[in-house]
Amino acid sequence: MTSIPTPPPLTRAESSAFTETSTHADVLAFVDALGALGDARLHIGDFGTTPEDRLLPLLVLSEHGHFTPAAAQASGLPVVMILCGIHAGEVEGKEAALMLVRNLLRGEHGDLLAHCTLVVAPLFNPDGNDRLSADNRPLNVAQLRGQDGPQLVGTRNNAAGINLNRDYMRQQSTEMRLLQTRVCQPWNPHLTLDCHTTNGSIHRFALTYDIPHTEHSGRSEPVAYLRERMMPAVQAAVKRSEGLDTFWYGNFVRDEGGQGQGWITYTHHPRFGCNYRGLTNRLDVLLEAYSYISFEARVQVTYAVLREALHYVAAHGPEIVRLLADCAEPPEKIAIRYALEAVPDATVEVLTREPYTLQGAPISVQVPHFAHFVPTATVQRSWGYAMPAAVAEHLQGHGLALAPVAAGTQLQVEVPILLAPCAEPGPKILEAQASTYWRARHERTERALPDGWCVVPTGQPYGAIAVYACEAESDDGVVANGILPPPEPGDEMVVWRVLQAPPGFAEGA
Repeated sequence: MTSIPTPPPLTRAESSAFTETSTHADVLAFVDALGALGDARLHIGDFGTTPEDRLLPLLVLSEHGHFTPAAAQASGLPVVMILCGIHAGEVEGKEAALMLVRNLLRGEHGDLLAHCTLVVAPLFNPDGNDRLSADNRPLNVAQLRGQDGPQLVGTRNNAAGINLNRDYMRQQSTEMRLLQTRVCQPWNPHLTLDCHTTNGSIHRFALTYDIPHTEHSGRSEPVAYLRERMMPAVQAAVKRSEGLDTFWYGNFVRDEGGQGQGWITYTHHPRFGCNYRGLTNRLDVLLEAYSYISFEARVQVTYAVLREALHYVAAHGPEIVRLLADCAEPPEKIAIRYALEAVPDATVEVLTREPYTLQGAPISVQVPHFAHFVPTATVQRSWGYAMPAAVAEHLQGHGLALAPVAAGTQLQVEVPILLAPCAEPGPKILEAQASTYWRARHERTERALPDGWCVVPTGQPYGAIAVYACEAESDDGVVANGILPPPEPGDEMVVWRVLQAPPGFAEGA
């Protein structure tokens, strides 16, 4: 008797003809169905539970059975992470990633899993995901807001009201701490693909994308590789395979409240995931499906970009691994604030419509591209920082190791004296009234390490995070993020630059 093959599982989006999106239970059921296929290339795990006790699933796919960070890193193959649902109302990444996992296991895209290890977090914000309501992202093109279905989606924030994609530096949320300590730091992906949806300006791109804006804080080489090599290739491949146009993320300047012509990206602050991962000297791509096209079309283009990014990594794996191995140590000079300017001596072609509505005739315009981040404050990376234990614990949550320095050890330090707070108008996307930092001066002196204090060296892979967090004049550091109590003018900041290795300290000890 001939057995009937088990039909492949369908996502809620597929089974509802793209009128519904998957709940957390739907995601887990789909993952269980994949597991039931018994494919040895798939490992199903999790990275903890949310404050409302929902499981955070994690899928690892490997032709070679590299199902632990140690095995994946020892293999010499690139590790790629797909992150979905950080803004739970932006739903197409969740559906596209699950479909992609299924189809990879079915052999639809060749032997990609022989050339990389794929780590997938299909639903990072399940508490927000299951707060389904028609009021969460209703389409309102006149106000340049919302999305074209499905009707019921979750919330942008998590259950505690925290925007997880503004929480990378603060790590206020349980979900973010779990993601960093149990996924990002141990797996240390060579490439992260972060799936989102965007509304905003009227244009004709099915998806826009971006790369880290912190290229003068972390190493610049990975950012240049994305800009000059990988993303042009992925863009061209999606055009060939799907006939879809994609482009650099942005909005017209006038839609962001500015004057004049231009296509402008978002801010540089590392509280955003893409910029944060720029501080870790890795590759990162932000994917923003266009919310005014249909839900099905958004899933299609997200799927296509994920697929073509994997094809690129598979074809260029040794090159990527070598590049990032050479970029393990942070740069000697690190920017801690930026200004956004137009790319010099260049314009870009933006596909849009005239009149300026979704029904307008297709046109294209040549405009300046505001995507050039110019450092306005740069520091020479000090050997390390000394700080109270509570601040050191916060930095450990960012994957930074402490140096074994005993209390009372004499240190050559620069102590910040905070002079005055400064506030620059914050763009809406920052979700803060202003971008704040302090003006400071530094007093060079010798001090004994106080009891209960710790030392964090900066010459480690995530050292740029330590610098951006600890510098007194940083616009996204421990003061701006409330890790330290609000200071007063004239206060000493209780995080000191350590100028050289402490006496008797051995590197690597």
